[in-house]
Amino acid sequence: MSAPNPAALSDAIERRLAFADGLFQAIRERTKDSVGVTRPAWSQQDQVAGEVLIEAANGLGIEASWDAAGNLLLTLAGRDRTAPGILTGSHLDSVPTGGHYDGLAGAIAGLTVQAAFRDLGHVPTPDLTTIGIRGEESVWYGIAYVGSRLAVGSLPHAQLSTLKRGDSGLTLAQHMQAVGVDVDALGKTAPWITARNTKAFLELHIEQAPILVNEGLPVAIPTVIRGNVRFPYARCTGRYDHSGATPRIHRSDALLAVVELLRELDEFWIASEAAGAPDTVFTVGKLFTDAAHHAMTKVPGRVDFTLNFGGTTQDFLDACRERTHAGARRLAALRHVDFDLGECVGSDPTPLDPGLRRALLAAGRQLGLAEREFATVGHDASIFARAGIPSAMILVRNDHGSHNPDEAMDMADFGAGAKLLALAIAKLAD
Repeated sequence: MSAPNPAALSDAIERRLAFADGLFQAIRERTKDSVGVTRPAWSQQDQVAGEVLIEAANGLGIEASWDAAGNLLLTLAGRDRTAPGILTGSHLDSVPTGGHYDGLAGAIAGLTVQAAFRDLGHVPTPDLTTIGIRGEESVWYGIAYVGSRLAVGSLPHAQLSTLKRGDSGLTLAQHMQAVGVDVDALGKTAPWITARNTKAFLELHIEQAPILVNEGLPVAIPTVIRGNVRFPYARCTGRYDHSGATPRIHRSDALLAVVELLRELDEFWIASEAAGAPDTVFTVGKLFTDAAHHAMTKVPGRVDFTLNFGGTTQDFLDACRERTHAGARRLAALRHVDFDLGECVGSDPTPLDPGLRRALLAAGRQLGLAEREFATVGHDASIFARAGIPSAMILVRNDHGSHNPDEAMDMADFGAGAKLLALAIAKLAD
């Protein structure tokens, strides 16, 4: 069976936008917080999000199940069920009091494409599966992409008993068991998503930056997922002294030492961009003195902070790590303080599949969409790509940023992204 006519498929997606909007609204109503939405990973909230999608899938005759780790699988059966399947989707969890579309848009887009195929009577050659992934957000268990890592076998089973949810203090294993995951059986299960049984993974996601909004474009195709270097638990310790009585040469001022380090790193970031380092970011997400001891009349004796570098080249990320350690050593001696940068964590840059990107760009031309490519931040697609599965993404315009209750994705832009996804999948599944 050949791929559907592009115009007919586009029209079928258009007719299904009310269906998609209804799913967004139903899940929002059942997972809303006092502000925004909160869907912790492996909780009743992300469970109910999956159940709403299951009910919709059942009405379409699409197979629905939870995998061994509790990820949602919605499968439109293909004509050749032994052929490597096509996977699409994104994550079901959100950050606390976050926005509604981060992650969820990708899962609903996958089901919308499957519904459009059903409406047209189109049966793809391989299975087409929409996956609703759990545990993408690192806020819950301290690491990101937990559900996708489990699916491809890159997360050791022992970590289920050591990773703890920050707000509850319970382990990941305990939360998984609470929503019906057989944790013991999971430890004996081989990876079920592999490069052998999966032809491609395509992830639609809202853009989490203002580029598309500022440029007036509905969608873009990412080129690479940035890697990062992070110091999540850095600390500088000096000595508390009386602010009016202690001369500068006798001070061990932790705050000024940290501020000087941050200034050096900011200047390094600016210089790296000027020298041609592409798609770099640098963020100090936390910076605080000890509320139990600080005062206007005290020289600060302790400062806690975080550092987060992102980039698309390993050379830049390596230089970030080296400059941070070198700067801390120099300022510790100069300012008479101690820096404990804590554990350095991060990930390597992940290029997205050139062939799939070309297919998405070609589909965009058929739809009359302007071509736009740029790097993006971390997503589950990076885990599937590292597992050897060709992976690509579609970013959909979204106002007011992400990880906040004001996320504002327009359904017309969602429709453009879903049409792009549908056309690309139809060609891949031909």
